[in-house]
Amino acid sequence: MSETASRDNPLENVLERAINEVEGDKVTFGDILDLFGSRSFGPIIVLLGMLVTVPPIGAVPGLPMIVGVIIILFTVQIVFGANRIWVPGFIEKRSISKDKLKKADEKAKPWLKRIDGLVSERITMLTGPWAIYASAVIIIFLSLLMIPLELVPFAVGVPGAAITLYGLAIMARDGVLMLLGYVLAAVTAAVTVAFVPWGQFAKFFGGG
Repeated sequence: MSETASRDNPLENVLERAINEVEGDKVTFGDILDLFGSRSFGPIIVLLGMLVTVPPIGAVPGLPMIVGVIIILFTVQIVFGANRIWVPGFIEKRSISKDKLKKADEKAKPWLKRIDGLVSERITMLTGPWAIYASAVIIIFLSLLMIPLELVPFAVGVPGAAITLYGLAIMARDGVLMLLGYVLAAVTAAVTVAFVPWGQFAKFFGGG
């Protein structure tokens, strides 16, 4: 599950690559998996995190839950050394229109370009193999929290941003971004405890 720093594939180009390299008017989650490859842990985690962080995509009802399930399946299989990532067919075929991706890319690109300028290979001891596995476990935890956080307006952007930071930290071997990911993961846990309407969440899943 190792990654190397990648200045040739900066964060600002992640959405653009999905738009330009997939044929047709829509991009499916299967296309994304094929595009980045089962071993490209950093880039695909960045892209999936961005899907629930950048408007207007993150506001699509049910999308954070779908993305969370994909991230969990992807991360668990990578941790256990799978050569090809499997996701259920109905999830693999779920698509996002390129128009929405383009709008998200236009809104995000100026900020992503600034982030790219701040990224560098630093404190690399925090991005070694043990750190990648630790971040994978936290990413699974964050993905699970996306489900109840969908009931809180705009809240899924917090775990989405944390997941994006982890992916970028792995891509660029940037320990500072890894530390920021830990901070946002803690913020996500606090927001979940403080703001999720747990009674409503239990009723939604038939608990009351």
